[in-house]
Amino acid sequence: MYASPMKRMVKTAVAGTMAAALLAAPFLYSQSAFAAVGTPNYEVKLTLDPALVLDSSHNLVNSVRSEFDTGSSYKSYKVQYMDTAAQSLQGQGWSERIRKRDDQSNHEIQYKKRYDVVNGNINAALTQAASEGLDSSSGFDFQVDWGYSKQTLSIDYEKDVTISGSSGSGLKMPNESTSRTVSVSNEPSKFANWTSTGWGTAQLNNALVYGPVDFKRYEGTFDDLDLDIEVWTVMNEAKTGNEYWVEASFKTDSYSEASSTRTALINELNSKGWLIPQDLLRTSQIIERYAPAPAVPDTTAPSTPTNAAATSVSSSQINLSWTASTDNAGVIGYNVYRNGVLAGSTTGTTYSDTGLSASTSYSYTVKAKDAAGNESAASGTVSATTLAAGNGGSTGGAYNVNGSTGTYIEAENYTAKNGTFVSAACSACSNGLNMETPNGSGDSNTNYIAYTINVTNGGSFYVHVLSSGVDTSSDSFTVAIDSTSGSQLTTTSNGTWAWKKPSSSISIANGTHTLYIKVREDGAKADKIYLSKSSTAPTGLGGTAAVPVS
Repeated sequence: MYASPMKRMVKTAVAGTMAAALLAAPFLYSQSAFAAVGTPNYEVKLTLDPALVLDSSHNLVNSVRSEFDTGSSYKSYKVQYMDTAAQSLQGQGWSERIRKRDDQSNHEIQYKKRYDVVNGNINAALTQAASEGLDSSSGFDFQVDWGYSKQTLSIDYEKDVTISGSSGSGLKMPNESTSRTVSVSNEPSKFANWTSTGWGTAQLNNALVYGPVDFKRYEGTFDDLDLDIEVWTVMNEAKTGNEYWVEASFKTDSYSEASSTRTALINELNSKGWLIPQDLLRTSQIIERYAPAPAVPDTTAPSTPTNAAATSVSSSQINLSWTASTDNAGVIGYNVYRNGVLAGSTTGTTYSDTGLSASTSYSYTVKAKDAAGNESAASGTVSATTLAAGNGGSTGGAYNVNGSTGTYIEAENYTAKNGTFVSAACSACSNGLNMETPNGSGDSNTNYIAYTINVTNGGSFYVHVLSSGVDTSSDSFTVAIDSTSGSQLTTTSNGTWAWKKPSSSISIANGTHTLYIKVREDGAKADKIYLSKSSTAPTGLGGTAAVPVS
């Protein structure tokens, strides 16, 4: 038998003393220390020499099959990976693959994040993952991949999917366009929003297929554990033909069992001469080898965004929208320019420009961009003027609203107002002031007071208003979020103050929003506003009001 290219490559680099040291080196931390951030299982993976363990048809030789009781049958698989031409998923430690087994009808899709385990400190890798949002509550599975010389923490999300035109018996894989669609539609939110909102989606919308690659799996045993031996058929490094990778692996939930059985398997493979003392970095090597030839540089700019519109929503915020652009390779986002200077970027077709000055006019243009850095011509210029600042307290700021606790707002400390609302003295009111609409001034939802709120722990809120009316004609407000149609709130009458709320809760997501109290029937008065996930109304004048921040 000749020495394989892989074995020749590592023969001089890995001495026997190094292999012995790796067998003896302690790997740290017990499984019980991991529960707070995620408890992993363990998969030991060791590389075998294909020149010694495969026959001329690239099947396992009899001695290997007999040693591990695999038999001669195997399961056939096909797998392909998705990444951009710039391999941006790999750059963030992510991989995404679609896999098919010949005797199963569905495809399996997997999104995996890897963390290097340094000096056996699995807990440090788990802690780093948890700091990035991947902990026991994230819906991902945790596994330590334990090779010959390294450990890697792999955190993955897997799902069986039916792909029209590809699923069923056999090994048919979806084309690139379908693979993108399936990958986006099944991505978990942690992946989709990894470095920014929509990051993963943007990568997959521009992803390429790396592969597909075939492998077959023999199922056997070792030391009373299930042992898989996989034979992979992979394009060689020169891209002139194929080579074969062979990997033996087993899984266990026990760290101590993984360690002791790994040592026993290494010793057994060494005694047979079958072991290659090197880790097989399978995913990165496949992506490297199946990367497409360098493309002709993309010099085509996206089309110009159309139908741009600007709407002032408060004294410090203007919202923008436009119609999506198209591009030969795909639009990855938009740059928004305020008065000719870049104000920000977004992957969608809306943008909220915040932190603006009250009663000030701003002009905007939008340009689309693609992955090659090409930028479209500017959209038509649109302008809007921020609303006037409120008075009666701190103005122009925003209120921090945490859905875990209730938040009180003094009605007269508004961010912006429009129309007939006035601030008036009120001896019975909190802070001695209230906001009111004079009776007979007219009923119009363009008469409003508005409050910018920064919401964390969003969900279903009840908006209570300490309110009253001048007569028995059911003076009322409309309570709305972000200029939506809103819900009716009917006040008490004849100057009687009471906490009132709409009949149903209002959904408010995390992020920055505008809370509107609009005139539905004039003569209504508002003293204080209370946002809470509880339907129970406050008593008296309620709690201490929040202070808006800049």
